[in-house]
Amino acid sequence: MSSLLIKGGHVIDPANKFDAVADIFVENGKIKKIANNISDKADETIDAKGLTVTPGLIDLQVHLREPGREDKETLKTGSWAALAGGITSVVAMPNLNPVADNQSIIEFIVNRSKELDLINIYPAGATTRGQHGKMISEMNELKNAGAIAVTDDGVDVQDENILRRALEYAKTCDILLMSHCETDTLTDGGVMHEGWVSTQLGLSGTPAVSEDLAVTKNIMLANLSGARLHLLHNSSIGAMEAIRQSKKLKQTNITAEVSVQHFSLTDEECFGYNTNAKMYPPLRSEDHVAAVVKAIKDGVIDCFTTDHAPHIEPDKLEPFQHAAFGSTGLETSFAVANTYLVEKKHVDLKTIISKMTIEPAKIIRVNKGSLSVGADADIALFDMKKEWIVDPRDSLSKGKNCVFANKKLHGKCVQTIVGGKLKYANGQIIHK
Repeated sequence: MSSLLIKGGHVIDPANKFDAVADIFVENGKIKKIANNISDKADETIDAKGLTVTPGLIDLQVHLREPGREDKETLKTGSWAALAGGITSVVAMPNLNPVADNQSIIEFIVNRSKELDLINIYPAGATTRGQHGKMISEMNELKNAGAIAVTDDGVDVQDENILRRALEYAKTCDILLMSHCETDTLTDGGVMHEGWVSTQLGLSGTPAVSEDLAVTKNIMLANLSGARLHLLHNSSIGAMEAIRQSKKLKQTNITAEVSVQHFSLTDEECFGYNTNAKMYPPLRSEDHVAAVVKAIKDGVIDCFTTDHAPHIEPDKLEPFQHAAFGSTGLETSFAVANTYLVEKKHVDLKTIISKMTIEPAKIIRVNKGSLSVGADADIALFDMKKEWIVDPRDSLSKGKNCVFANKKLHGKCVQTIVGGKLKYANGQIIHK
């Protein structure tokens, strides 16, 4: 039997409404006891005094690039980056090479994740074959192989009838469909948010209505089919309003996320033709950011994600129009949420922890995201007093394209435990 004792940390577990200084005793990978002054002997003891202890964070939208683009990221390096951010579970997006639209790719990711024994990697399969939006994938096969959801993230299913049938099939298979919402005819050629900044830079813009229309379409078709729908990386005023109205109607089959960059940064990050700020959905103007923050405060948004999208350096050194879309974020997401939401007094610390632990766990229906007795001991320890400047050169991810580069953040993961084993401590991956 292996055991671990975490002593004297400020334990915050929104799932159990626990918020107090306490010890946590872990045995054989499971949480056995949470109490004051635990005296049980353990194989290893961690002094957590002055630290905040939470369930391991869960990220529902991560691009790990393997198989196919191991030059950008691998399951191993992506797992390292996740551990450095206190993230113990991720959903891996299917836009790989080849696309994860078949049993073999899903099984490869599942088996490779077990072999690495670093974090919990839940693969998502593609909604349509090759993510071309033409032929629905064999969702039941994907689910049986280990897919936790289906999504064509990176592109949207444009044909409404195909999307309707995909939602109906997803309902039949009882699998979550995650939707990347954009309207191709409106986004075609756009490289950033359409507005004052794009005009100043002379760059083609993508209007927010592209997202608004697609979110509304997805919600209406999900209601028609009764399927479970999760709306990915929402960022616009119209999207927030559509989701708000859906929640008012108590449409519990629909959940929604925002990526942390969309409540913290605006399109002004694109000044200087900063390609690290090029992403989809694009960073938007201040009025959209304010609407996203208000939706979070009002409880409209269910969870936060990173949309971690690593790229090789040449892909981001292209002129802005041709540079790749996306930013890394696994190592910074908690600190961003703390810096831009908690410290600005929009929400409290328990709220951001909930939206990064138990709420995403509920969406993908996994027994994670809590410190309940008997639960898997996936735990993160944060130094909330730590101020740090983001330096992508220090990143454990292969991708160094981080939009938060050179920004000062508050709160940093110092230790990460997965399945009762210490996997990360003070900047180092622990191989055990």
